[in-house]
Amino acid sequence: MEAAFAELPLALFTTLAPMGAGAFIALALAFFTTTFTDVQVKKIDRMTLIPLVVVLVGFAASFFHLASPLHAAGVFAGIGSSPLSNEILVGSLFVVLALVYVILALAGKLSGGARKGFVAVVAVAAAVFACFTGMAYMMETIASWNSPLVVVQLLGFALLGGMPLGTLVLGLAGTLPDALKGSFKTAGIVVAAAGAVLAIGGFCVQVMGVGGMENALVSGADLVADVTIYLAVAVASLVLAAAGTVAALLGKSPVAMAGFGAVMAVIGIFVARLVFYAVQLSVGLSF
Repeated sequence: MEAAFAELPLALFTTLAPMGAGAFIALALAFFTTTFTDVQVKKIDRMTLIPLVVVLVGFAASFFHLASPLHAAGVFAGIGSSPLSNEILVGSLFVVLALVYVILALAGKLSGGARKGFVAVVAVAAAVFACFTGMAYMMETIASWNSPLVVVQLLGFALLGGMPLGTLVLGLAGTLPDALKGSFKTAGIVVAAAGAVLAIGGFCVQVMGVGGMENALVSGADLVADVTIYLAVAVASLVLAAAGTVAALLGKSPVAMAGFGAVMAVIGIFVARLVFYAVQLSVGLSF
């Protein structure tokens, strides 16, 4: 795991940014399934600063991975040909959309129809951003990462992490009881369950697949053996995140359980990301 900690800034970025983005998907579900009063909407808008800050902290962490943060703009030079440049472009567009949405919402400039349209666009951008984050790691030179399962798990992390965070936003705004009276409860459980399947399934299958690879210097089986305990911690935390989210959506101490689910999601996704970096296996003479 020593090599994984060298990628700590990226681990934080790929934990926090997709999770914060996923919260906007949860909020979109809430606005499409629940009719809130103007007072409730204002409270939700104030609490929406929470997932926005989570996203921004994630992006800030990524800058510490750069050899020279002052040259960060250089990553845009490869747009269209570099998966990393494409990821940063899509991520930047998502951040701009989320920022504009929050600013307009706080200023009271979004009517009911405009709000639904705008939050839907932000939610779609969030999902696309999560997918592009996974695609940035699909490269032929690193066999252990060159799999669509990486995209699957990143999307899963966004959904599984974003659902409890979005639910927590509603809880802190005092609007969750009303949301749970409608179809938000069912939709949220479906999203959380889908996120858990994508995250846990994609993560485990991708890591286990590394066990059958090797190059002239490293055995994939040895890499996987070294991270087995961390893999178990990640999976257990992700399962608890899903359980906490479902409990919150079923109305069982909703604010506390949503908070628990969000914390477990952060732990589970972060450990999973460290495991991902720890099983990096480059193409060698054979694999």
